[in-house]
Amino acid sequence: MKHKLGICIPYRDIGDGVRKGHLDKLVPHLEKFLGDRNIDFRCYIGHQVDDKLFNRSGTKNASFLAAIEDGCDYVAMHDVDMLPEDDDCDYSYPEKYPRHIACYLSQWDYNLRDVEYFGGVILFTKEQFLDVNGYNPDYWEWGMEDDDLFWRCVKKGYTPTKSIKGFGKSKALYFNGEDDHIIIPPSRTLRNLTSRSFEIELTLNAQLPEKYKEYLIGDLSNRRYIDFPIINRKGWDFNIGYNNSRAFSTTMWSWRNELIYTWAKRYPNKWTKLNLKVDDRVREVRFLINDEETDSRHGTGAESPLTYENGLKRYGGIPYIIGKAHSSGQVDSKYKLFQGYIKEIKFINMRDNLVLHYDFNESVDGNKVIDLSGNENHGELHGGEVREVEVNELYNTDVPHRSFGRMDCLYHDDVGIVDNKFKLDTTQKNEELYRLQMQKDKIDIDSNGVNQQKYEIVSTDTIYNRHTMINVRF
Repeated sequence: MKHKLGICIPYRDIGDGVRKGHLDKLVPHLEKFLGDRNIDFRCYIGHQVDDKLFNRSGTKNASFLAAIEDGCDYVAMHDVDMLPEDDDCDYSYPEKYPRHIACYLSQWDYNLRDVEYFGGVILFTKEQFLDVNGYNPDYWEWGMEDDDLFWRCVKKGYTPTKSIKGFGKSKALYFNGEDDHIIIPPSRTLRNLTSRSFEIELTLNAQLPEKYKEYLIGDLSNRRYIDFPIINRKGWDFNIGYNNSRAFSTTMWSWRNELIYTWAKRYPNKWTKLNLKVDDRVREVRFLINDEETDSRHGTGAESPLTYENGLKRYGGIPYIIGKAHSSGQVDSKYKLFQGYIKEIKFINMRDNLVLHYDFNESVDGNKVIDLSGNENHGELHGGEVREVEVNELYNTDVPHRSFGRMDCLYHDDVGIVDNKFKLDTTQKNEELYRLQMQKDKIDIDSNGVNQQKYEIVSTDTIYNRHTMINVRF
């Protein structure tokens, strides 16, 4: 079957010539790029002509409807400033799943900005786009409409499902985020563990307590990072924690007070296997989620391995605390108590010897946590509740189906994040809509999208000899 592709381009000409210049470069570029690959296509430019804020979602929805009415059986949601560079920019028919192809962008030094990034160029069959009900038209100006579209794909099962084997029926220790914690006294086998090569492995399920605000970029008056420590040592704090930006992070220091920081994005309420591996001989830190290293190039977290220059700080007789920080009692502390489940904890020393092992299926004896490693590194349990759990698989973070294409990004003024804040005030509202409504299942996607959007087609024009501009008003 010969497929027909509709290139759906959101567009607004404000008279400064920038976007018109982009369109003048994009269409001829696609004529050659897609023509050389024998792809039958036509461009459908959704041109907003009213004086309201720009509605990228609406212009793309309007372009889609025009494309399928014209006989296209699949579409590419295509930014006007993205020029495909290589064969990995695969514009072929997306058989089973929507496919993201604008991954490695020149403006980000050909790295993937974020593991969930779903903008630039995305391919859908007609049926897939209708199934997710297209774009949510409630996003105005810049930001989050592509994230919303990605989450619609998650909800409809259009993202890869990867997992590792879980532990089945078992018991885990639940921390309430109020006062539950474990104190592990220092010992001969633990004193210098984090000052040399070591590994820590955790199987856990981190939660975000509802009483603390999530970290939102646009919430300038209230935003601050809050860390919920999982393993902490006092001083220049050694810390493995979960934070309100929905990520695991680790903090260590060298003896010269050099900060060594890693992080990995992970949604709350997900059972996770977490590994921190430190090789002090070659000065490398590796951070893994479900046996996969974090990867800044693919947007999953910090660079791994991460290198550092000086040997690790010595902590000596300082105890380990599970579930809180030594400083968590301070009013202004960034640390709050951990909330969630921990199934298992392992400490492995520089000689690859297991020196501490808690498995809460069998480690709790009253107020004592039994070390199953044989090294008698028992813990003092303060609170906590042992609960029955069943986890057969540990699922990886949802990501789009991708072909990792390279795109040349045409220059324009940045309207996104500038100096760690949104340039446009409306982006804050978009962020709140996505993070606090869409991702918390407060939006019914089947009744909010392309099938419900209201707009008026003012006129249509044929441009560049054979392509279509749809002039729309919202």
